[in-house]
Amino acid sequence: MDLFEKARSYLLSIYKPFPIDVDHGKGLYLYDKNGKAYLDFLSGIAVNALGYQHPAVQQALLKQINRNLHLSNYFIQDVQVELAEQLVELSGLSKVFFTNSGTEAIEGILKVAKKWGNQNNKSEIIAFEGSFHGRSLGALSITIQAKYQKSFFPLLPNIKTVPANDPEAFNKAVNEHTLAVFYEGIMGEGGVRPISESLLKAIYQGRDKFGYLIVADEIQTGVGRTGAFYYYQKRGVLPDAIATAKGLGGGLPLGAFVLNDKLSTVLQRGEHGTTYGGNPLACASGLATVNVVKESGFLSQVQKTGVYFKDQLQAFAGQYPDIVKEVRGEGLMLGLEVGDKASDLMAEGCNQGLLFNVAGGNTLRFVPPLIVTESAVDEAIDKLHKTFARIFK
Repeated sequence: MDLFEKARSYLLSIYKPFPIDVDHGKGLYLYDKNGKAYLDFLSGIAVNALGYQHPAVQQALLKQINRNLHLSNYFIQDVQVELAEQLVELSGLSKVFFTNSGTEAIEGILKVAKKWGNQNNKSEIIAFEGSFHGRSLGALSITIQAKYQKSFFPLLPNIKTVPANDPEAFNKAVNEHTLAVFYEGIMGEGGVRPISESLLKAIYQGRDKFGYLIVADEIQTGVGRTGAFYYYQKRGVLPDAIATAKGLGGGLPLGAFVLNDKLSTVLQRGEHGTTYGGNPLACASGLATVNVVKESGFLSQVQKTGVYFKDQLQAFAGQYPDIVKEVRGEGLMLGLEVGDKASDLMAEGCNQGLLFNVAGGNTLRFVPPLIVTESAVDEAIDKLHKTFARIFK
């Protein structure tokens, strides 16, 4: 019985994994047990921000392993406080609560928002078509994609759905009863679709008029992914709360929600909690990752490489005008809309030694480690050409 047969025997058949028996990762590559290298432009779905075996992360982990692995929320340790301090300074917000995932961060914010709304006679939450905020029932209630929601009704009440990037529809939806607006700066699972300037303006102007909360889902866009530490900083706005995860842990399960002053005292002792959230090992990895990302010149390099990558994808698209519909995204979160052959391209890309996935059903999503180089981008484009040649003979 090989690894994949064994997996089918013991694991729920929820995922369709790549047919790779992974041995290890190094830098930008994964290696199977036969020694074949795969250029990883998926990076654990935007989690491995610094690639594999980054020395800063490894050293931090080894140091923490020799201290403790877990303490619970009855204790506070320096790595937690230092990471929280960094997130407050980098976000412009006030207080941090650590979680194990982005979904848990969204759930925590929903509780904060619900309690605040009860105190202020507000109950309606705005979410956008194509959004993805998580798979637990609260987060799923604001994940406006039928394929994720359809089997799990009834979900949370008082959720208003607004078409993406339609400021007119948004302005009609908000009123004095609006409690919160949840948005992604770039919809990842929705097909790598950035929020429009006009919708973003309407969201923030609406807060001034109706006094609702704005929640930025930075789970995928955060920790340098788009060339700013958080995406909203590129747009010159400041939300009331953010959810952050994925790249935050540098490869370990770590998320957080970060609140402004107004919301930082809403939850009282005992109203929320987590056994594993703020795990010292994950926080040590997260602190090391954040310290690297905030180093002078790191984010500007992400921006530079991101521009180069997008330019190369645009040139690539020009060679396949009947196949590629659009190139989207910013920084190192980019998408190539290709239609109904997206899944076939993903599978063939793996055969060619290039890893990426499909978002929104028709878009190839590329989220390489933030340490990616222009030469690695060139290698990816070459493998992409070979992939297209095999699928569109």
